[in-house]
Amino acid sequence: KVNLGGIPGSLFESEMFGHVKGAFTDAKSDRIGRFEMADNGTIFLDEIGDMDKSSQVKLLRVLQDQTFQAVGSSANRRCNVRVVAATNCDLHQLIANNQFREDLLYRLNLITITLPPLRERRGDIANIAQHVLTQVCQRYGLETVNLTQEAQSWLTKQNWPGNIRQLTQTIERAVLVNDNDELNVQSFTDSEHISESNQPSSSELP
Repeated sequence: KVNLGGIPGSLFESEMFGHVKGAFTDAKSDRIGRFEMADNGTIFLDEIGDMDKSSQVKLLRVLQDQTFQAVGSSANRRCNVRVVAATNCDLHQLIANNQFREDLLYRLNLITITLPPLRERRGDIANIAQHVLTQVCQRYGLETVNLTQEAQSWLTKQNWPGNIRQLTQTIERAVLVNDNDELNVQSFTDSEHISESNQPSSSELP
């Protein structure tokens, strides 16, 4: 998994394709890049819409012929990887604004899965919340914490502009500030961390 939004353009080649010893001042040893690490497996490119144009050209090259060169090396290396990419950006709009390469989109866009925001699939929220709650309890070594039906209903009515990340943070905080084995509506409202933008509109209120 690679968060492309967190890789500066100047480090893209070294991070993705690796480098050889002496390629630059701090290159004190050979380094394997992400594509070589993922050989015969899958590489997940997250936040692909945040890449700069220069990095897009370099990514397109390896996607087209499955070969690359480590920084400081003239030898071609080959990799066999399945590429999965994700973004919350409208790539077609970025193309219109000359911020994303159209040929890179078509190279990536073999199969598209559009995941609607939580507010457009409220029927999934309760199940996702329960899954997140289980993960949070495991992470902190806690006994099982139950989510009441009223709390599930309340969570379902929120707008969640931050989607899964916001839902996860909300549940995690509620678990940490409530010293009991059950989360109810008050467990969330007492935490005072639900912003006004997350409140249901008047038309959604019961």
